[in-house]
Amino acid sequence: MAEENTPNSAAADGKKKLPLKTMIILATVLLIEAAAISGAFIFAGGPETIKADAELPEDLADKERQVEVLVIAEKFQNTRTGRSYLYDTEIYVIIRNKNVDTVDASIQAMQAQLSTEIATIFRRAEPSYLMEPELATLTRQVGAVLIEKIGLDSENEVYVMGTLIKKCIRIRADM
Repeated sequence: MAEENTPNSAAADGKKKLPLKTMIILATVLLIEAAAISGAFIFAGGPETIKADAELPEDLADKERQVEVLVIAEKFQNTRTGRSYLYDTEIYVIIRNKNVDTVDASIQAMQAQLSTEIATIFRRAEPSYLMEPELATLTRQVGAVLIEKIGLDSENEVYVMGTLIKKCIRIRADM
């Protein structure tokens, strides 16, 4: 009967002793780590204060402002319906204010080329393109020509940010 008090008999009863020594060591290590991390943050100091500008400088904001520049104001012909129509047209490009001088110079230097390319677009245009409420197809085609002809700036961005056909009035020419 003396053998009943052995460690196996205690385990058989369902009572286990907690490893108190291991738990104390683990808690001590965690406290030391917490103290070391907290101390590192305290000695390192807080983040530097950041000073933000309330607004952009006026000249920088003015350079990035979008402006409209007239490219061409002319009458273009279309005979695709069997009748001759003239389209009194004004076309503008949207560019950044900082590029106005460069784009103006390009437009003036290529005025005949641009006029010829746009006239070709109007001559080839289907009548449905010319009757669209927003002239989306013509705007897209003219925009592609203007982007190709005017080119890219020093930062490899296109000068032309958008194209507007302000006026496209149909006038019957064969009366």
